[in-house]
Amino acid sequence: MEKAIKYKIVAWIVALFLLVLMPQGIYKQSQIQTTSIVSGIGIDKKDDKIEVSVQILVPQPSSSYAPKQLVSSAMGENIAKAISAIELKVGQELGLAHCYIIILGDEYVKEDITSGLDYLLRSNIMGNNSAILHTDKTAKEVLETSSKLSEQDINNLQNIAKFNQEHYDSSNTNLINFMNDYLSPCPYSIMGTITLEEQQNKEQNASSSSENSKPTQENSQESQKILSNNGEAIVLKNGIKIANLKREELGFFSWLDTKSQEGYINIENYSDENLENATITLKINHETAKFDPKLNLQTPILDIKISFECFIENITDENGKIISVRENILTENFKQKVTEKITNEINAALEISKQHKFDIIGAYTIFNNKFNAKWKNYLKTLENSDDYIKNLLANVSVSMQSKF
Repeated sequence: MEKAIKYKIVAWIVALFLLVLMPQGIYKQSQIQTTSIVSGIGIDKKDDKIEVSVQILVPQPSSSYAPKQLVSSAMGENIAKAISAIELKVGQELGLAHCYIIILGDEYVKEDITSGLDYLLRSNIMGNNSAILHTDKTAKEVLETSSKLSEQDINNLQNIAKFNQEHYDSSNTNLINFMNDYLSPCPYSIMGTITLEEQQNKEQNASSSSENSKPTQENSQESQKILSNNGEAIVLKNGIKIANLKREELGFFSWLDTKSQEGYINIENYSDENLENATITLKINHETAKFDPKLNLQTPILDIKISFECFIENITDENGKIISVRENILTENFKQKVTEKITNEINAALEISKQHKFDIIGAYTIFNNKFNAKWKNYLKTLENSDDYIKNLLANVSVSMQSKF
């Protein structure tokens, strides 16, 4: 009897919940009707105002990978007002939780970008791990170009951002890492640059004017913009751009980047008992950099240990002809050549740092963590404490394992 009463009570409770909640479930709009899914956001400075552009994913009924994307933008005194204006324009709230990339226009990074990025971080409207890229064009142009996906997916910003995270000759940072760098005693950040290039498409159309005439080919060229990731980057101090790095220069710094993992290195004019003036290309995997600081009197010294796995990608002679070598060329002489090249590139990175007075390798943090009191005394001896990098020396050792 008691079980029957309990059963009736539970049944009435369930029925009551259904009566209360079912009307809301029927008449409530779905999330896709009230929220626009944003995959990318761009920020530009224009006429003393902020222009925010968003790349919105538009659902398409299709069994294949064919997403449609559109770009909407609006101006505002700050990012919050610009986003509000976009929401008013599209008639939906912007869902930035899945926004994987932030593009910053060149005019925008000439002033402190921190307040705008801090809003995106603290407002909890987007994830902390969104990748950040700079462009020498406008962020709006980049998003519009990216939205025109080709069959080869060549304009996919997400692929570019992921690639930059793993390869040593490119650069990538994200929202939380940028803010951590900005708030640290070493407020320097490095940010990859993406640009736009013109690509010519040639199309040939056959036509004949009559039965007696021969077919003719009419060549037509159509120009389109594509994204170009050339391996360039910018350096920021306190959220403001202070220098540009070319691809070769960025490659020098990559040996000191603890996040990079893969890349290539060329050893040119190499000779031994089997080779003469050969160029050897090594594929680098699992590259790591470890630092051991020393502070001798007023000279900071950084012992740097580079470790990686490698295998030979190809070997060519002085005329560019491919050479097939069966012997293991990873001799002590070859290792010494690799060590010399890496050492020269790291020293070149330090010279660039001294020239532009920036510290993107984090030397301040490395020395301050180990020699806090001695490091503070060292800074006091300098005319300008921001010039601590000018006396830095590096000792480089390389450990390489072959995967032939």
